[in-house]
Amino acid sequence: MTGAAPRAARVLARRVRRLRADRFARQLGAATLLGLAVRLVYVLGFRRDTGLVGDPYFYHAGANLLVHGKGFIAPLQYVALHTRVQAADHPPLYMLYLAIPSSLGLGTILVHKLWSALLGTATVALSGLLGRHVAGNRVGLITAFLVAVYPNVWVYDGAVLSETMAIFVATLALVYAYRAWERPSTGRCCALGAVCGAAALARSELVVLVPALLWPIAVRPAWRARLQRTGAGTLVALAVVAPWVTYNLSRFDHPVFLSSQFEATVGGANCHATYYGTQIGLFSTACMTARYSPHVDESEAAEVIRKQVTRYVRAHLSRVPIVMGARVARVMGLYRPAQQVDLDVFIEGRERPVALAGLFGGYAVGIGAIIGAVVLRRRRGPPLFPLLVIPAAVVATVAITYATDRFRASAEPSLCVLAAVALDAVWRRVRTPRASITPSAEAG
Repeated sequence: MTGAAPRAARVLARRVRRLRADRFARQLGAATLLGLAVRLVYVLGFRRDTGLVGDPYFYHAGANLLVHGKGFIAPLQYVALHTRVQAADHPPLYMLYLAIPSSLGLGTILVHKLWSALLGTATVALSGLLGRHVAGNRVGLITAFLVAVYPNVWVYDGAVLSETMAIFVATLALVYAYRAWERPSTGRCCALGAVCGAAALARSELVVLVPALLWPIAVRPAWRARLQRTGAGTLVALAVVAPWVTYNLSRFDHPVFLSSQFEATVGGANCHATYYGTQIGLFSTACMTARYSPHVDESEAAEVIRKQVTRYVRAHLSRVPIVMGARVARVMGLYRPAQQVDLDVFIEGRERPVALAGLFGGYAVGIGAIIGAVVLRRRRGPPLFPLLVIPAAVVATVAITYATDRFRASAEPSLCVLAAVALDAVWRRVRTPRASITPSAEAG
């Protein structure tokens, strides 16, 4: 009899955990379906007939050209000028994803938007899992519902932008980071390394996830195991990006690794128009027009731009801290927010209500994230730092390039998790006084 009670207790505990897991799965499924509905309404109701220019056209047309055996080339030069120019403007992961329906003969703009919406929907489910790893089932569900309806996440799905892929892989990397933290092993660190490598192939600045996320996770607890896990995870990350880097090194006059876009980006972000006046901290196409020729090898143009930018920055060093501060303040919505909304409407092609919802939603999520970070820091649970890695990378990227909401995209899942922690803390605070009332107290 003495052994029966503990066995019964263990069986009951397993059943309770199973019931909770089943309930979490059902509720997470509901959040995921809501996310799918929001994205389909946006794509089919508002973005069905919109054309593509700029980066969206690059991804869409580039995926179709890739399927037809043209390789990674600049699509606009090929279509408009009949010139075949090797291109590495962006890392290849999102374009490869779009090439999947294109390879099946479904390479229309609408299909690519819907295909992106499916990837965005998968992010909703992943974010729920991330929130659960951080602070339990309720935080996971709150996170999933936030990501399902938050404009600054789903807006990219209808625009055919690589931010959809960046948000997905960033969330996946955080899920694997917390899994590896909970139970360190070489296999889990290798999986994290693979995802970090994939993240670098989605957005080149996410290469920082290897030293900033993988290494701190891998170096615990035993010294020999630290070296094994860190080395194995890093090698896997390098193996993931190596084919793309090797391919780039073989086709340009000067070395190109993940992307050739950095020089073009800083070229348009470091000139008189972006250091003085109303466009401080932004990107100016007027600066780029004089610095870039569509007929020149991208790596050759990058060399020219790099030298010109270096000269300009050295001549205006006193303005650099001010410009960098303006860039960061802009991406946080703290400097000229109305101008940023106009840029989202006229440059990014967003609907004004969507741009405004993104601005005010960003304020709400940002404030919630700050509160959630404080709450999570005070708890003795999973570490806070993985959720801060990508926002810190975003701040650094914006500070050295220029201010645009798109750079912030990969940090949104982290911010949503922290905001969910804050909402959960409020919920606990509201419920605790009621739960603490005893029957005797009620009678008195």
